[in-house]
Amino acid sequence: MNVARFLMIISEALAGVGIVSHFLLPTSWEVAYHVSPRLDVGIPIRWFVPLALISLAGAFSIASLGKMYITLAAR
Repeated sequence: MNVARFLMIISEALAGVGIVSHFLLPTSWEVAYHVSPRLDVGIPIRWFVPLALISLAGAFSIASLGKMYITLAAR
C-alpha cells in the first residue's frame, strides 16, 4: 500500500502544479506542431503544460488505484 499511497500523493501534487502553472505561464509562447507541408498548429504553452501535467497525474492515479485493487484482492 505504500507504493500506491506514494503514487496518489505524486498525482495530487502534479495536478496542483498543473493548475498553478496555468496562471503563471505567459500567453504569448506556444508549442508548434508541423502536421503537413501546408498545416502548422500552435497550442499556447499556457494550455499545453497544464494539460500534460494533469494527464500525467491521471495516469499515476489510475496506476495507484490498480495497485490498491491488486493488493486488496490478494488478501
